[in-house]
Amino acid sequence: MKPSDQRLLRHLTLAIVIKLALITALWWAFIRDAKVAVDAGAMAVQVLAPATVKQHTTSGETHGQ
Repeated sequence: MKPSDQRLLRHLTLAIVIKLALITALWWAFIRDAKVAVDAGAMAVQVLAPATVKQHTTSGETHGQ
């Protein structure tokens, strides 16, 4: 392996480690304690409800309803 390849590998590894550390720190600071209450009845209604399909084209026409 050439010295320039080793240097590139070292820089890329360092960049990935720093990014993972920052993402982990942000998660611990802002997201870790966030809780979302889920109502089982409301969720069942959403899952079991028939899907309404409405597609728009770029020309403004509506298809599939």
